[in-house]
Amino acid sequence: MRTEEELVRALRQAAELAPQRDLSAAIAVRRRRRTKHRRMGAALAVAAVIGVAGAGTAIARGVFSGGGEGGVASRVSESPGEAVASIKTPPKEQAHRKPFEEVWPKALFTMPAKNADGWRYRPITGISPTEVLVTAQRSREKTGAIEIYNSGTGTFRKVTDIPATPGLKRYTPRDVAFDDKSVVWWVYADKAREIWTAPLAGGEARMVATFTREHLGMGAMAVKGEHVYWSEDDGTVWRLPLAGGDPEKIAEGLHLISWPWAGDVSGLERDSDLNQTKVVNLETGETRQITAAPGARGLRCGPAWCLGLGFSQRVDGTDVDPIGSFSGILLPPILDRYLFVGRTVRDLETRAKLALPENPSNVIGAGIADSSAPSTITYWGATTGVEPDAFRIVNLAAAQ
Repeated sequence: MRTEEELVRALRQAAELAPQRDLSAAIAVRRRRRTKHRRMGAALAVAAVIGVAGAGTAIARGVFSGGGEGGVASRVSESPGEAVASIKTPPKEQAHRKPFEEVWPKALFTMPAKNADGWRYRPITGISPTEVLVTAQRSREKTGAIEIYNSGTGTFRKVTDIPATPGLKRYTPRDVAFDDKSVVWWVYADKAREIWTAPLAGGEARMVATFTREHLGMGAMAVKGEHVYWSEDDGTVWRLPLAGGDPEKIAEGLHLISWPWAGDVSGLERDSDLNQTKVVNLETGETRQITAAPGARGLRCGPAWCLGLGFSQRVDGTDVDPIGSFSGILLPPILDRYLFVGRTVRDLETRAKLALPENPSNVIGAGIADSSAPSTITYWGATTGVEPDAFRIVNLAAAQ
């Protein structure tokens, strides 16, 4: 895992590489430090800027919180916990891209950026081809509720309010995960961690567990049926009934990617050149060994596809494809298939390269800032300004 000092250095390096005029593509990097001394300050925060998301995302998991072609990143923000990495779309690729909206028209839509009370929305991830999980923020520091936006009907519905436990300092909800019945998240606070759940259909949030001595290295989270799962900085994976009880350790040397899959390298490994060597199905025990292509560095893989520094490949080392220059923290491909590269969406299965529409604001957000698994979402302001009235949303859960 990277220290705060290393993240500061990466942010400064990205800023030095950034072009002075065309501030268009970049990558949202989410804070994922799990202990107090590792947390990044708000002074290091930048607007969620993205060039490779999800898979090719130099993004780490982090806090519920608040851009984009050819070059690097961009605009300083007051919202905490985000840093910048860089990506460049190869010039030849830009000339051979089909418009995204022509191929997957239902995956691109406009969504209001705030509710009637003025709370700002933050897209998290797609939970279906037409539904997007979002947070509603009362302020830059406080998340008030989780909601779902339906792109087919153009309406929101509340899932739950997000409570805050009195007396806990630096109370920060993190890493939303869901299945067909439940939504879960965990909370960072000084000397404490909490796990919460609520019905995805809507209802009151309920605390599942609170920890003050153990499990302070909590990280990626998942929910399946009657259990919540999470991995920790030390590579242990845990299971706990949603009804409460004692945590059970189910694996060692692994970090959750997207349930049921886990890998042997974490999302913020200190050694950015280190290659992931396997992916493991925590339900069945199946292990898939990863064959690194010659010269591969920084491999981060799902069960079928990997992203490395400047290229993608299959887990077996075949179908190696360059993706342009890249620097940052890598995560596995979105839905084990897609990459955001500059203003291009790449489908690794078909080799299709689709051009996203023009972005008037040059500020691009990534749902992975809030999602535990690689998010299906990227978005940008429908108008200029850091607080637009509406977002243009790309939801790769609808890319079928």
